[in-house]
Amino acid sequence: MVDEKKRQSRTRITENERYMIEHLWNDEHWSQVEIGRKLGYSQGSIGRELQRGNVLDFSHLDRRTLLNMNIYARIKYSAMRGQYVAIKNRAKFGTGTLLTPELKELIEAWVNVEHWTPEQIAGNVQDVDVSASVIRLWARKGLIDIRTHKYHRKVTSAEKKTIESQRAREREIQRLRNKLRENGDLVRHSIYERSPVVENRQQFGHWDWEIDLVLPRKNNNGLQRDDTAIMTIVERKTRFISLIKIRTKQTDDVVAGFNLFIARYGNGIRTLTADNGSEFISWGFLEHVQHELGIKVYYASPHAPHQRGTNENRNRKLRDFYPKGTSFERVTQKMLDETAERMNAMPLRMALHNKCPLEVFDPEYRAMQRYKRAYAKQKQKRLEQRLKDDE
Repeated sequence: MVDEKKRQSRTRITENERYMIEHLWNDEHWSQVEIGRKLGYSQGSIGRELQRGNVLDFSHLDRRTLLNMNIYARIKYSAMRGQYVAIKNRAKFGTGTLLTPELKELIEAWVNVEHWTPEQIAGNVQDVDVSASVIRLWARKGLIDIRTHKYHRKVTSAEKKTIESQRAREREIQRLRNKLRENGDLVRHSIYERSPVVENRQQFGHWDWEIDLVLPRKNNNGLQRDDTAIMTIVERKTRFISLIKIRTKQTDDVVAGFNLFIARYGNGIRTLTADNGSEFISWGFLEHVQHELGIKVYYASPHAPHQRGTNENRNRKLRDFYPKGTSFERVTQKMLDETAERMNAMPLRMALHNKCPLEVFDPEYRAMQRYKRAYAKQKQKRLEQRLKDDE
């Protein structure tokens, strides 16, 4: 079977491969799967190529009749036609050539004179055959002369004062935060203080663990029916999830639940990202995690779940096992361990190239353990050498 990395690097079918497909399909009657394995493409890619180069027309037949026909009788592939269609479609890529002087003048008139937004223009002006995102892209590149305030509401003077006061307050908070950090006091770190490498998802366990609570059902008054909750802790690089049941959202119970996670995976975590829930911003939790365990905690912005997208995604998948409205009172830690095992065994096609989180997590975790042991030995050797030098 073709290696997955090799298959991903083959983005387009070449002309020679099209003649190979023509022979294997028309003469040898190979299946789409067999041709895909032979040439290093997926079954879907071969199927689309066969439709692209099909020279037979059965548009006059209904779907049932068409499906009852032999597949080799309803698809006769032509490499020449496939190559022609591919080149023709490829010429359509890129939207820069679509901007004509007439189109430029038309868009500028609708935005600057009629005060329409790009979305309104793209959806309602017949002569504008581009999307709103393309119009905004042309504006950013300076290809069309429209100003953003033309399609955004103007900010009033009162709102400007509010924004400026908020910025002044943020600057003062940052000044105090820096002063506390210099004095060695306990400080809540903002998610914006994280290193830019976090976006690459390249470092295992570093900048990459996200934590959240999934709450049980509520009663008719909107209050929780029970006090239990499920703590979800996800590693961003591998999408590996750990599920811990906690008795209540009180600091002691949250700390106890987190200690269970540390007992299992403590060698693989250096930093943590949390939301602004009361259970995580409490000084008791922060002091235990940052001072006692030495794990730096970063906090996302309020009302910004997208900043912890991996955690939110895994929480939604967890709801497949425990739908909203479920009580967690009878859910045991053993049940959660089984659920986490099932979630970590699911292949993720886009995020992990069809690998499962457990398959990626295990070698990363073992490698970090080896690194920590080697680092501890080096540290001990340096300490012993320093003591000898002092003698």
